[in-house]
Amino acid sequence: MRKSLQLGTALQLVWQTTPILLVQLGVYLVFWIATLIYLAAVIGLAVLLNAIHGLLALIVVIVGLGAMSPIYNLAYRYVFYVIKAAHLVVMGELLTHGQLPAGQSQLAWGKQQVQERFGDVSVMFVADTLVKGVLCSFTSTVYSIASWIPGNEMRQLANVANRVIRYATTYIDEAILARAFWQRDPNLWKSAKDGIILYAMVWKPLLINAVALMLLSYVPFVVVMVLIAAPVGLVLSAVSTPVAAWSVLALLVLAYLIKVAVGESFAMAAIIAAYHREIQGLQPDPAIEQRLDSISADFRKLKERITAT
Repeated sequence: MRKSLQLGTALQLVWQTTPILLVQLGVYLVFWIATLIYLAAVIGLAVLLNAIHGLLALIVVIVGLGAMSPIYNLAYRYVFYVIKAAHLVVMGELLTHGQLPAGQSQLAWGKQQVQERFGDVSVMFVADTLVKGVLCSFTSTVYSIASWIPGNEMRQLANVANRVIRYATTYIDEAILARAFWQRDPNLWKSAKDGIILYAMVWKPLLINAVALMLLSYVPFVVVMVLIAAPVGLVLSAVSTPVAAWSVLALLVLAYLIKVAVGESFAMAAIIAAYHREIQGLQPDPAIEQRLDSISADFRKLKERITAT
């Protein structure tokens, strides 16, 4: 497993793609500042409404905080995913070919590759969603530790573990899409299909690595919390408990965004390198393709895209 994790290669890829990583960090920082302004507006409106009725203030706070998730999802699909897709392409190119064409920024070159192959980043997002769906179906079929465990409490813990494992597959779909670029296959849908089949042939070490990398991706989050959020919350609590609480909430958002930008970029680099290593010399197995056909509607949709392209 140590060889499969490819941590050294991941560090090298992250270092080589520092320019695009800094862009990603900058965009997330802008989003964080916008989030602070949004939270300040929610708090200000809640304070004003509290003078009229406390229930109105509570409703505003609940709705305002609840809206943060869809706002982030919207920003992810149309802003963050564009940078992530470009980063993925650049990493795959550096891993397999060692360099990028001279004279272009990493972000511009990565976006250009996505547009040339998929036509639009939103189409790649659709492909990513389909690949995720196939991986979840496959993982649920081949790996489940809940059905045979006696006792409700233990079964609930096993269900949590299963959800963690399914969440970890998000790094694997990125590796499959990266392969679709480094293969230079004119039909990216076919390449994605073959990439899924190859993963299904060597899934065990890659799934274990994906879980380990998912946990490692939280290191930046913990570091920010320990070095910034906890001390700030402690200091401000002496002045005002509500101020301390809102400050810690804001720093939690910052820590999460840094985790996404840095931690997940490292995990993505590691799983791309591990996937590249595990599938060397393999060819898609027709028997595995038939199995995926039988268990995943998303796999069948992916195959339909091949003939439609």
